[in-house]
Amino acid sequence: MADALERLDAATATTAPCPRPDLRVVALGGGTGLPAVLRGLRGALFGSRPRDPDRDPARLTAIATVADDGGSSGKLRAMYHLPSPGDVRNCLLALAEGDPLMSDMFDFRFDRGGEVAGHSLGNLILTALTELEQDFSKAIARGGRMLATRGRVLPSTAENVALHAELCDGTVIEGESRLADARCPIRRMRLEPARAAALPEAREALETADVIVIGPGSLYSSLIAVLLVGELPEAIARSRARVVMVMNLMTEPGETDGHTGVDHLIAIRRHAPAITIHDVLVNTAPIAPEPLARYAARGAVPVRADVDLLKALGHSVTECDLLAAGAEVRHDPAKLTRAILARVV
Repeated sequence: MADALERLDAATATTAPCPRPDLRVVALGGGTGLPAVLRGLRGALFGSRPRDPDRDPARLTAIATVADDGGSSGKLRAMYHLPSPGDVRNCLLALAEGDPLMSDMFDFRFDRGGEVAGHSLGNLILTALTELEQDFSKAIARGGRMLATRGRVLPSTAENVALHAELCDGTVIEGESRLADARCPIRRMRLEPARAAALPEAREALETADVIVIGPGSLYSSLIAVLLVGELPEAIARSRARVVMVMNLMTEPGETDGHTGVDHLIAIRRHAPAITIHDVLVNTAPIAPEPLARYAARGAVPVRADVDLLKALGHSVTECDLLAAGAEVRHDPAKLTRAILARVV
């Protein structure tokens, strides 16, 4: 895996536009989308240049959701009452440039039964570091040093938050992991506790950013989950950054059934009205029939962009090939990086 990521980083560094040396980029979200953005940006912003511990962290910042309550993260949250480590772990791995063995350890998942079955070793390490530091954000920073990351990863909040979804039929669902079972449009999301505070470092990163990237990622459980944290939308609004949203490739069963590109933007506006999204990146590459059929069997279809309506809402829309090769429908890190940096260089 480490060799494949090294080849990807080299390709990104040579094909992405050359950013100015003082460019500051902040990316928000979670899931598989945010790490893809980070891998591409890491190669373009840092390339083979020597590590600069004073400047590097400010150049590339990930702000990750910590509301996941399923799987390994959910079990650890129930036992230790900490924010979710899973999305943070994936972001750290995306920025890692240290010993590949350390990355492999963080990425290892136990699968042979017993009490640790299903747990990611990286999640266990972050939980142990949180116990040692008595501070989740300090634990993440220590994990970043272990992995020799370029850039930094910040949690959207250091508080133990939970997502609640109010559906259009009035039902309230508690817990991010239950959204896929909703099968009813989501009217409103909220965090508990409602006044969960953002880290000062996250606010500062957004206020001083040149580019802020939102997505790709699960609309309600990753993107809006971050934007619900107190003071983060206001920090984006105060910044002079170019705000870029990467449109999702596929709908998600139970969460965004029937959602178009415009529906995604309207949902973000409804939950974070202070934010102005300047650019929307839309994939134009066709998805192969086999993965399309496989996703359709699970109830997922390609997101229809509604480009003309997006433009009518005031967004600049970039249509280009953003699709990665492979059996899964994913964004390509190098293609994403080229499209993002083309907006500012």
